Amino acid sequence: MKYVTNGLYPEKVFKNFEDISKIPRGSGNEKAISDYIVELAKKNNLFVRQDEHNNVVVKKKATNDSKNTVMLQAHIDMVTEAGEGSNHDFLVDPIELIIEGNKLRANNTTLGADDGIGVAYMMSIIESSDISHPNLELVFTSDEEVGLVGVTKLDFSDLESSYVLNLDSEEEDFILVGCAGAVDSIVSLKKEYKPSIPSNIALEINVKGLTGGHSGMDIDKERGNSNVILGRILNSITYDFDLFSINGGSKRNVIPRKSEAVISVSPDNLENVVKEIQKMSAKIQKEQYPVDPNLKIELRRSAPTSFKVFTEDCKSKIIGLMLLIPNGVISMSTTIENCVETSTNFAVINETPTSIEFLNLTRSSMQSKKDYVTTLIETVAKSFNANVEITPGYPAWEHNANSSLEKLSVEVYNKLFSKKPEVVVMHCGLESGILLSKLKQKAESISIGPNTFNVHSPDEYVEISSVGKMWDYLIEILKNL
Repeated sequence: MKYVTNGLYPEKVFKNFEDISKIPRGSGNEKAISDYIVELAKKNNLFVRQDEHNNVVVKKKATNDSKNTVMLQAHIDMVTEAGEGSNHDFLVDPIELIIEGNKLRANNTTLGADDGIGVAYMMSIIESSDISHPNLELVFTSDEEVGLVGVTKLDFSDLESSYVLNLDSEEEDFILVGCAGAVDSIVSLKKEYKPSIPSNIALEINVKGLTGGHSGMDIDKERGNSNVILGRILNSITYDFDLFSINGGSKRNVIPRKSEAVISVSPDNLENVVKEIQKMSAKIQKEQYPVDPNLKIELRRSAPTSFKVFTEDCKSKIIGLMLLIPNGVISMSTTIENCVETSTNFAVINETPTSIEFLNLTRSSMQSKKDYVTTLIETVAKSFNANVEITPGYPAWEHNANSSLEKLSVEVYNKLFSKKPEVVVMHCGLESGILLSKLKQKAESISIGPNTFNVHSPDEYVEISSVGKMWDYLIEILKNL
């Protein structure tokens, strides 16, 4: 079989990544990739167990004299985002890999390097016969991208690791030693309708072409949020109009790139409404140009989507919620330079048969600040007579300043690459916090990974040389544990 990645180092890692890229593995669709890993473990005569949630645990005995037990952990699901014009079906189609110099990317879809590279590292260690390592527990978790779900369902009763290496980081010079906790909130507004006016003209407003990205790692980059932008456009219309439908965004942990609404305007007001929309659109495009140069706000005539529209009161509540639901960076850390402490992502607007839902993902390294933002969202919702559902969320991973694993990882990095890495706490959701809280013995954790850019977007790519660099680093850490 011919591989696109033939000749890349480390060859076995890229081969494994290319193999799993052929297996659809979006969140909620992980049975096939889970089974694939189980078969790989069996083929190599290793202990393996799989649960009903598609989590997989593989155990491999030490190849050196170390008495330690070390966990390697990565998640098997990926975010499924396709670019403009793509017909990719993430339920059946493989990810098409493309090499551009030192970049490995996909063809107008997310690549799945988050966390496919971590999975490929672990698969390569399963297959290895020449790597020095302690006793290993290789833990492959499911549904990480939809709220760290799989790891919360995992059976920890037979796991004995005192060190946890999470392989889900995205910058080679960073060693992650802590991360934010998160909580989802869903604001639900009851739909109320009135008959549409047959003589009115339907207009479709499309906000698209935004850069988007990871709602934690990229939230401080001032990238536009299509839901917020659409709310501003609708609010800028001073002439009478009705609202047929509205939706925006796709996933809780993705900064929304596309939103749309269908409105109804009388022929007499059409020209003025179009001018107002175009005027506000031009202002927003000017604001966002440095970070969203491809932003488009398109307006076209449309067939009416229904014989009914939202009542004036319901329409006003929808627009009010879009304007007032908090979004973006709430506060920066006062102890860690250039680190976001608290943020919230106004991620999705979704219509159900009876309501309009506004999905938000709030992150913070402080529980009290996380509670503060959810209170803000609840207060905004109540002012529009909307309901709010708050999920349990997951805890922050707090930094252990006395970690021997952190000390070792810094020493190994310095030895291999002749420079010190940055030890950081990041504004993202990693499974280490849950793993450390559920292991029956005291444990330490770090998170490492290769340079990966534009994750959770169709522009995602991983640096080929960085994959090799982090592989060498991982193997050297294992050798010294």
